[in-house]
Amino acid sequence: MSDNELDLRYWTGRRVSRRRALAGAAAAGAGLAALGLVGCSGGDDDNGNGNGGKTPEGDGNTVNDGTQDGPGKPGGILRVRQNPALPSMNPFGPGIFALAQGLFLGFTVFDHMWYVPTDTGVRELFLATQVEQPDDRTVIATLGDAVFHNKQPANGRKVLASDVAASFKRFRQEAPTGFSWYHHVMDDIVASDERTVKITQKTAWAWVFTSSNAGSPIWSSILPEEILTMDDLLQKDAVGSGHWVLDGHDNGANIKLRKFDKFRVAGQPLLDGIDFRYITDDNAGIAAFRAGEIDTTGFTSKQQADDTKSALGDKIVTGSDLSRDYLNLMFSFQGPYTDIRVRRAMNKLIDRDEAILLLADGNAQKAGPIPPAHKRYALPEDDKDLAEYFRTDIDGAKKLLEAASWDFDHEIELKHSVRPSDSELAQVLQQQFARGGVKVKLVAEDLVKWFSQTLNQGEFEATCFLHLPYEDPDLPLRFYLSPEGDRTNFMKYKNEKVDAAVLAAARELDEEARVEMVYEAQRVIMAEAAPMFNIMSKIGYGGRYSYVKGSITGRGSMGLFNRTTWLDKA
Repeated sequence: MSDNELDLRYWTGRRVSRRRALAGAAAAGAGLAALGLVGCSGGDDDNGNGNGGKTPEGDGNTVNDGTQDGPGKPGGILRVRQNPALPSMNPFGPGIFALAQGLFLGFTVFDHMWYVPTDTGVRELFLATQVEQPDDRTVIATLGDAVFHNKQPANGRKVLASDVAASFKRFRQEAPTGFSWYHHVMDDIVASDERTVKITQKTAWAWVFTSSNAGSPIWSSILPEEILTMDDLLQKDAVGSGHWVLDGHDNGANIKLRKFDKFRVAGQPLLDGIDFRYITDDNAGIAAFRAGEIDTTGFTSKQQADDTKSALGDKIVTGSDLSRDYLNLMFSFQGPYTDIRVRRAMNKLIDRDEAILLLADGNAQKAGPIPPAHKRYALPEDDKDLAEYFRTDIDGAKKLLEAASWDFDHEIELKHSVRPSDSELAQVLQQQFARGGVKVKLVAEDLVKWFSQTLNQGEFEATCFLHLPYEDPDLPLRFYLSPEGDRTNFMKYKNEKVDAAVLAAARELDEEARVEMVYEAQRVIMAEAAPMFNIMSKIGYGGRYSYVKGSITGRGSMGLFNRTTWLDKA
């Protein structure tokens, strides 16, 4: 992220700390999880709140579409925990500082043309009622009938194709972090008439509809065109055409959402609204759930989930699911790390089995270049190349380092944020590398400094952290693309073989063929020892009171658009 992206104008509307903004980005899943009734947590990394990549029922193989409990009873207010407060209601940059509110509002207040759930990978239409692709670079969408919320300046007017085009272009004004579909693939987006949107691309792009592209829960949000430059209004309010209306908040805390009675799907949502209760302490959050003051919760561990279930019995439903987020280790592509023998040695020193035991009590899965929750695209567990990539080999690592003339007196500076998930991973890696005679010095940094300077400017020798739970396999692959123009790469890694394999998969429109090409891209990444080594994805645990019905589970972030939730307290 450049200094310009940290533009202080963002903070002039209301004085909030950048630490608060970054915390919001890291923990935005709190309210989102409750909306989807996900109610699971990856642990300390999201402050004990829910995460959109985890579901409260089943083992991740159980898919609920919201109709499993019957047609539902309209009415009622769902009560959920909120932590932290949102820094503003502005979904526009700079960089990650709009992530928290962008995600929250994108799943609630704003509508989209479509969304691609992770369980099927098949586009589901929202505001768009018809989509055509006359060629591999063009998408034409026909919009259905919808109106904006009855707030100024839109005042309940009809949603137009021009609103969609203007919203996309406004989001594109924000500088990209890494490879971006909006900047590097989309050529133009125009309104052909009131109901028709035409997208043209610079190249064929198979992922065009997914959540890292034109189906982003943030950057495909549709706002009234006239609000896009009203910075003062955007700081404090949100106007969209989504199923929830922003009814009020206390400087970003204690948010209240209310049903939009003119939403494009008649009768939905079933609930009258959602009340968020601002609770910063994890123990206080669990206590509020046990006392029946909130209806859903995330747990920091399986033990906490089991203890709560023992205490409340049949009053609650608990469950787990494999998260889409993942822990990783990165090296900067300079100095000794341009030698593939050094990179291979570093990967061989990682003991993923031990890390899973130490960091997740055994409740996690090893992660290759594509995290395991992306079931169609992640390499199978029995893949021989993946097994070799995961194999710990201390003696083999030492031989590779000796052959590469590694300086065993050198101390690797491993930077990490002060988030518990990142700090704990760094400590485990330090111990594992010591077994191979590799010295590691840990450097803990404030989260804002680590993200804006260390990671985004690539100012590190090595760094480790928890990636966000991406909805599609496209973004995890794009992190390996070489820097080019304004397309950045955290590691400054350049490899033509990797580029060719990743881009070939992205441009393959036939899904069956694309799956095989994604497999091949992962094998190239592993063979080249690309210097981002993924380690594991945790299993998250969460729960809800049994009177909360109509949850959508096993569908990734699709559950965050839940409009079928209802309360059965009769």
